[in-house]
Amino acid sequence: MKKPPFYKSVQFTIKGLVWILRNERNFQIEVFGLMINLFLIVFFGLNPFETCMILITSFVVLITEAVNTCIEKICDYIQSEFDQRIGIIKDLSGGAVLLSVIVSICVGALIYWPYLKLFFY
Repeated sequence: MKKPPFYKSVQFTIKGLVWILRNERNFQIEVFGLMINLFLIVFFGLNPFETCMILITSFVVLITEAVNTCIEKICDYIQSEFDQRIGIIKDLSGGAVLLSVIVSICVGALIYWPYLKLFFY
């Protein structure tokens, strides 16, 4: 099987990102969180290291959400009716998203706290 040209692969990738952005509420919420972080990065004038940490953790959340969505879609394709084993798989992938969100919140709190303290006091 011949691989598609690179530009076609990029088009397929963008199509997938547009699909998840249009159809997955949690992904939309997490993108909104990224937008808030982008605003805060500029507003507080974070240094390059802090900016990098915020962006990495934000994108890790988006990546885990995308992988979680893939796992859920595959599980639904394989077994459309309720199956406890499939439920565990979905719960595990959802748990991975939750862990990435917790780490992201902790990193954000550590980075933003000094700026918020200065801003409000």
